[in-house]
Parts: sequence; C-alpha cells; structure tokens
Amino acid sequence: MAAALRRLHTRLRASTSTVYLVTGDGRELAAAVSVDSPLGFTVTPRMSVDDRWRSAASAHRTGERVIMRNADYEKLIRDDPALVLYMPFPLLVVSVPLRTQERRFGALNLRWIPPRRIDAEEFRYLGTVSDALALDLQTFTEQGVTVEAPFVPLFVAADEPAAPAVTAPTVAGRDDWQAAVGSSVAASTFVYQLLELASELTAAVRPRDVVSTAWTQVARPLGGRAVMLCLVESARLRVVGSAGFPKEAVRRVNGLPLSRHAPEAETVVKIAPMFFETAQDLRASYPGLERDEEGRSWAFLPLIAGGRAIGCCVLVFDRPRRLRFEERALLMLMLGQVGQSLEKTRAYELEHALAQGLQRGLLPRSLPHLAEVDITARYLPATAGPDVGGDWYDVVPLPGRGVGFVIGDVEGHSLEAAGIMGQIRTAVRSYAAEGHDPSIVLSRSNRLITELDTDLFATCCCLWLDLDTGGAVVASAGHSPPVLSDRDGLTTVPDLLAGPPLGVDPGAVYPQTETELSPDGMIALYTDGLLDARHIGPDAAAERLSRHLSEGRAQNLEVVADQLIGVSPPQALREDDAALLLLRYEGAPERPHRRVARAFVQRHDLQRVGHIRHVLRDLLHDWDLDVLTDGLELMASEVVTNALIHAHSEVDVRFREYPDRLRVEVRDSDPHPPVPVAFVGPDEPGNQEAESGRGLLIVDALASAWGSSPAGRGKTTWFELEIPPSP
Repeated sequence: MAAALRRLHTRLRASTSTVYLVTGDGRELAAAVSVDSPLGFTVTPRMSVDDRWRSAASAHRTGERVIMRNADYEKLIRDDPALVLYMPFPLLVVSVPLRTQERRFGALNLRWIPPRRIDAEEFRYLGTVSDALALDLQTFTEQGVTVEAPFVPLFVAADEPAAPAVTAPTVAGRDDWQAAVGSSVAASTFVYQLLELASELTAAVRPRDVVSTAWTQVARPLGGRAVMLCLVESARLRVVGSAGFPKEAVRRVNGLPLSRHAPEAETVVKIAPMFFETAQDLRASYPGLERDEEGRSWAFLPLIAGGRAIGCCVLVFDRPRRLRFEERALLMLMLGQVGQSLEKTRAYELEHALAQGLQRGLLPRSLPHLAEVDITARYLPATAGPDVGGDWYDVVPLPGRGVGFVIGDVEGHSLEAAGIMGQIRTAVRSYAAEGHDPSIVLSRSNRLITELDTDLFATCCCLWLDLDTGGAVVASAGHSPPVLSDRDGLTTVPDLLAGPPLGVDPGAVYPQTETELSPDGMIALYTDGLLDARHIGPDAAAERLSRHLSEGRAQNLEVVADQLIGVSPPQALREDDAALLLLRYEGAPERPHRRVARAFVQRHDLQRVGHIRHVLRDLLHDWDLDVLTDGLELMASEVVTNALIHAHSEVDVRFREYPDRLRVEVRDSDPHPPVPVAFVGPDEPGNQEAESGRGLLIVDALASAWGSSPAGRGKTTWFELEIPPSP
C-alpha cells in the first residue's frame, strides 16, 4: 500500500495523498495512511460516511469519482466556518472509491495546493491504483484479516522504499500498521498526534473533557485499553475520571494517600515515570498490590503543570508490550499538555462553583408553603460567558393576607451585577414589608439604585396577590409583564404600561394595573433569557410561554416548570441567565381538598427520619388517607435519608393534598439532581455527586409521578400517589 501510494503521490504531483478506510461500525471514514508532505498535518482525521460535503465520503458512498474545486470549498466554508481550519488556501480535491464487487473499503483522497489541471491519463492512472489497492484490501479480508484504520494515521515518507505487506492476524492496531509500511513511517505521525491532542484540549472546559481527550488522543492511539487521571488534593489522589477501568479499580485509587507504597502515589512523589511490561513485573515491584488484570502492560506517569507534579496518569495496555523510547517521549509530551489542561479546567470549575454559590446564595433559600397558592421557581445561569448574572426572583410575605412575587434582571454578567441584584432584592423586600403597593416599591427602589452611582440598570416586575380574592396588582420597571392562564387554558397578558428600568431616571413613575386570577389559574413571571426573548422578541416569547401554560393547565406545576425550562436555549449556547417564577392559585380558603402540612429535619439528623414517618402516619390518618400510609412512608424515608446524607443541609418536607392525589416535596440546599442508579463512578460524564440510587428506584417503582427540579438555592425532589376513589 505504501509503495503504491508513494508512486501515485509522486507521479500526480499531489500535495497530500491519503487512504481512508471505513470504521468497524460502518459510520465513519478514518485516515489510515498518508504520504508525508509539508501539508500532511492538514489531513482531515475522520468524517461521517454520510457527510455530503466531504469528497472522500461521497466517493465511498456513491462508488463514483468526486471532484471538488476551490469554488465548492469557498461555499462550504461560508456554511461551516470550522472547515477553514483544514483548508485556508485554494485547492483541488479528487476522491475515488476503494471498492470491489464484494465490498466497499473506503476512498483514496488527493489534494493539489494550489489547484492544477488533471488530464485524462492522470485520471486513468488514479483509477488503476485505486482498483489495485481495493484488490489488495480484498485479499487481506479473504485471509481473515480485519482491515481498519489505526487510531492515528501513519505518514509514510515520500522517498523511502516500502516494506513488504504484513499478513498478521489484524492490521487494525498501530503496531501492525507500522509493520505493514515498515521503515517508511515518518516522524510526522507523532507530530500529527500532538497537533490533534492540542486541538482537542483547547476546546476542553471541564476535567471530564480532558479525560475524554486523554482516552481518544493518548491512550487508544498507543494501544491503551484503559486510562485513569488523578489529581493531588490534601496529600491524597483524587480520581478525576477514567475510561476502561472497572469501578473497583477506581475506588481503590480514589483517596489513596501519597505516603502509600503504590505506583500511583510513587510516580507523583518521585516524579518518575514507571513502565511495567507485564502484570508479573508490576507485582514483583509491588507484592501487596491488588490488581486483577493479567498479561497486560502498565504505565504510571506523573502529570506536570506549573513546574510541579499535580497528579498521575495510569495507562493499561491491551497486551504485554515494551514502549519504544520515542513512544515514551511522545507520551510524556502529550501528558504535559494533559496536565496543563487539567489545571486550567480545575481552575475553571472552582471559579464556576464560586460563581454558582454566590448566585444561588442571593436567591431565596426556600419558597413559602401556602394552602392558597402552589409555587415553584427555576434559575439557569448563563453558560456562554461569565457565570455570575443578575437575574433573580423572590416571594415576599405582605401585611394582611397577601403575598408578593418579584422577578428582575440586572444588566450584565459580573460580580457587580450580582451585588446590585442583592441590593435590589433587599430593598424590594423591605419596602413591600412596609405595606407599599408595587408602584411605590419600584419608585423607591429606583431612587436607591440611582444613588448607588453605578452604570448598571435593572428591570423588575412586582405582582401582589390577595390570597382571599385572587385579585392582583402589577407594576413593571422595563420588565416583561407576567402571563396569566385560567383553568380552561385561556392565557392573557395584563395591559400594563411599564416604566423605565431601575437606575435610569431617578424621578421615574411606575404605573400599576389590577387583574384577577381565577381558582386553578396560573401566573408565570420570567426573565428574557428563559425563552430567548432577546433573539425572538418579547411578543414571540410571551406567545410561546402562553402556549406552554395552556397545554400544562392540568399538569403538576413542577412538570410545567420543567417543560418551560426545556424550551430555553441549550446549556452550551445560553448567553443569558434565565429565571422563572411559576404559581398556581388554588382559590379561597373555603375550597375543599386544600390541606397542606410541613416538617423540618436538621442537617445530618438521620434519627429524625423516623419522626417524619410518624408525622406522615398521623397526617394521613387525620386526612382519612390511611390507605396510602405504607407506600408514602417508604418513599418519604428513602428520599429524606438521601437528602440528609448528600445535601449537607436542613431538609424541608412538604405535604399537599389534591382532589385526586397527594404530593410530597423534599427540599434541600444541594442543586445537583439525584440519579436513580446504584453507583456512578468518577469516570462517568454525569453528576459527580450522584446519590445512592436504591431509594430513587423505590420511588420510581411506587410513585404515580415523581421528579427532581432546582428550587431556590437547592433542589426539590417530589413524588405523588393517586388517591383511590371512595367506595
């Protein structure tokens, strides 16, 4: 293959010449062998076989020769700017299929930079070579050889003779491919690996991204079967993530003291790479070490960043092998980049956690539990920029039988914006507690903000609800008005004349308007980040919100809130904070089936779980719902126990009866959702603080409905049981 590819490359005077082979699952084409050239590092490593913009994929798929000229690529780059990374120059590309009557193997891809004219004789020669290569690959398969590309393409030197083709049991591994092309492998192969690794690590944001890259760009190309990355924390190793290791192996290393006689610890302490060709060699050096794997090679390597050892990398290879010196050098160079990226992403996570803690600390710890109104809230931080935003919401008790609902948005994403938000929230609560109407509260808050000598401004909407009548008074300072929905799903927006944002005009006036909410009606107050209002416009956002409220009129309030959050921009694209305050008015106190109750458990007080069972048993007896006792007791015990163990906060347990069901809410101060699995290891891409899953599996089996949602500074895990019909 190398000899034929080299002759083709030389005769046609191509800039790059690459053989692409289809992967084992048939979904992608991967670069297998390429002739070394100054532009070899620009070769596309892999592509989907369905990619209609790549000539190699089109040739493989159609079985026809595909020619793409510079004008074609100029159009493609306009549609997909990322392509300019691979083709920042004028070029001509010709791809021909590698196929026989029995099988499709991939494509042969040649590029000319700058473009030149290819005559008919050159096209015939290209077809002859591709047919010959396809027959060679067919011969391999008939001999039982698996023909797949290596994880990293091999570059063959243009001026060296090729070695004889290999007839080993497989050519899918790196060593077998290298044997196939012999000494003609060029150093560009290693350079290509470094470039690909650097490109992947540049995009890494969190440690788990680095772990994924270490697996795909470091371990697998070198024949690794498993990789584990650890960082030093408080003189112990903490497993950041792993791939290919059983969970027991991860548990053994996680928390390992650096003082322990173990290779993971000693490679950090001694700052010395350690290679063991077989498991027997490993056990000879560490007799007491628990290792289940047999017949494999091991490498324990320090991770260096900032001139110090910050952790270690553990590599397990799929067979006994000795890494060549150049491979060891490449490995350490690559792990140097991995170590730097881990430091960067760890710093990002710490900053992210600090920002999230500050933001959530300025939100209400919990929402009121009232018989007349059911309340829930959501907050999503911005992800496409600084994480500290100025969106907030609050629920304020009013003098008499009223409750105030407030939502606002401070301009910008910064610590200053979060600070201004906290001051506005405090001012609104104080003025509301004095009994002022929404218009007066906004006027006084506006004067306060203008006196703070800040360049920031804020929007705010206040809605005061009379719990006895359903009457509401609304005023807005440049904020979107609330959306109301009645029990039949008819939605309205109050005819409200909004004043200017807070902090713009010290003498601004904020008119207020009155409206009324019928029993079982809903109100949604929101910030423009929820429905991407800045891009689709406030009217379209209100229309979208109205549709979801109408469709969810008979659903659980938590479910409706989750659905509204689900239509917000994806996490990776969220440029703005998003806040939602959602309530359902249950009606006047004389309405039946509006019984509520509440209990608290102090943090870590597991003995009080039994008290919750007694409270629930007595409550169900008083409500004539003894038939639900066994199931609700079991579910409440499991969920409250999970919250006490994992949330490290006080637990607020709320009970609410509906005509057809009973709902229990368990609220804590941990924003991470519970995960209904038995164990989630450090290498899992999901929640690193996943809770023990036994209780949630019980809830999933017994409850008629259940879920978990962020609420205030923490989360709410709720479940419901249907009330059997009366005999």
